[in-house]
Amino acid sequence: MNLKYLTTAAVVLLLGLVAPSYANAITQNEKAAAIEKITQLMSEHYVFPEVAAHTNRKLHKAFQAGHFAPMKDHASFSKALTKWLRATAKDGHLRVRANPVGEQITGIESSIRDNLLKPTRHKFLNYGVLSASILENNIGYIDLRSFYRLADSKPYIDAAMKLMTKTDAVIIDLRKNGGGSPRTVQYLCSYFFDEKLLLNSLYFREGNETTDYYVLDEVGGEKMPDVPLYILTSSKTYSGAEEFSYNMLTRKRATLVGETTGGAANPGGMFTINDELRMFIATGTAINPVTQTNWETVGVKPNVEIGADDALDKTIEMASEVVEKNWLAEQSRREIEIDRLLTLLQKVRLSDKPMSDIKSTYADKISELAKNLPAPDRVIAELAYEYWDKESKYAVFLFDVAVRLNNQNMYFFAYWARALAKLDNMPEAKSVLKKGLKLAADKEDKEMLQGILAELEKSAVKL
Repeated sequence: MNLKYLTTAAVVLLLGLVAPSYANAITQNEKAAAIEKITQLMSEHYVFPEVAAHTNRKLHKAFQAGHFAPMKDHASFSKALTKWLRATAKDGHLRVRANPVGEQITGIESSIRDNLLKPTRHKFLNYGVLSASILENNIGYIDLRSFYRLADSKPYIDAAMKLMTKTDAVIIDLRKNGGGSPRTVQYLCSYFFDEKLLLNSLYFREGNETTDYYVLDEVGGEKMPDVPLYILTSSKTYSGAEEFSYNMLTRKRATLVGETTGGAANPGGMFTINDELRMFIATGTAINPVTQTNWETVGVKPNVEIGADDALDKTIEMASEVVEKNWLAEQSRREIEIDRLLTLLQKVRLSDKPMSDIKSTYADKISELAKNLPAPDRVIAELAYEYWDKESKYAVFLFDVAVRLNNQNMYFFAYWARALAKLDNMPEAKSVLKKGLKLAADKEDKEMLQGILAELEKSAVKL
C-alpha cells in the first residue's frame, strides 16, 4: 500500500474522511489493544525497522506509565498518539486518526455522504491548480494547492505553464500545498530544467525498492530552464510540495521565500488499527541526490525567511528587481544586435548588384543576425511590408529572408510574390506562390494564395 507522498491531510481529503463527530468513548482495554496493533503495524511496515523497534519499546513504556490515561475518547486518544509518535520517531507523516461517527451511518459511508454534500474543496478545484495569472512587470503566478495524480492534473498544469511561457519571472505558491504524487512533482520540475538531472529518489522497505525521478525529456508545453523562479513556502507546506521546493533549492534553480516547511519527507499509506482508528505509516523515504538526505522533521528552510502572509509581496518585489535588471542587460544586448542588423541591411538596400548576387552574399548573414532578436521573422517582415510597394527589389530580398526564418506564414509568400510581380518577374512570382501552396495547411491561406496565383496567370502586367 504505497500512497507515495500523499500527506495524511491529502489522504484524508482523497478518501473524504471529514465527519461531524468523533466523540465515542474508549476503554483502557481498547487503548491497550490499539497500542499492540500499532506496534505490530510499525514493525511490519515502517520504513526504518530499527526506528520502529525503538519507537515501539518507548510506546509500551509510555502507555504503562499512564501517558495516554487522560484521553477518554478515540478522538483525543488519536491526537495524543499522533503527537507522541511524531516526536519519538521524528517523522512528520506518522498520524493516528479516529474514524468519524454519523448519526445513522458510521465509518467511510458517513464520510463519503458528508463529503459529497459539501462544496468542492479548493484542493480538488482544477486538480490542485487553483489559479494562474500574470502580475505586473510580466511576472507569472501559480497558486498550486496539491500535486494531484498526474493523469488528472497534467492538463491543468500544462494550461497554467502555457500562460507562463512569455513571462519574465515565475512564482509558484505552495504555502497551502499539502503534497501529493511524486510523479506530478517530477513533471512540474521538468518544466524548469533542460538537462536530465536526477531530482529525487524514493526508497521503500517493501521489496527493498528504490525509484529514481529524473527530469523528463518532454512536457506538455515549452520548457523554461532560464526563467527566474520563486517558490513560496509556509509551515503548512508538506510532503510532495516540500520535495518540489527541496529539489529546486538543492539544484539552486529557484529562490524560496517564506517559512520553513512542515518536515514530512517519508511517504506511505493508511493502515487499519481497529473499527475506530486508522494510522498513516511511512513505508518509504526520500533521498536527495545532492544532499544524500531529506527534509524529514527539519523541513525545507527558504532562502528568504519571512512570514507566510508577507511572502507574496516580498517575492513580487524581489522578482520585479530581477526582471528590471535582466531587461536592462537585454536592452543593451539588443541595441548592439539591432545596429549590426540595420547596418548590413542598409548595404543590401543600396546595392546595385543583381538579386542572385545579393542573396548569395547577404541572405544567410541577415538571417543569422535576425535570430539574435525576438520573433526574428516578424522583425524582417515588418521592414518588408514597409518597402514592398515602393522598393520592390529590397522587399523581395527581405521576404526571402522572412520565409527562411518562418515558412509557415503564408502572408510572407503572398507579398513576396506581389513584390516580384511589381518587378515584372512573373515566373518567379508564380513559383513563390506554388511553394507556399505546398506548405499551406489552413484552408483560408490556400484560398488566398490560389486567388493571387490566378490573378497573376491572367495578367502579365504589374499588380
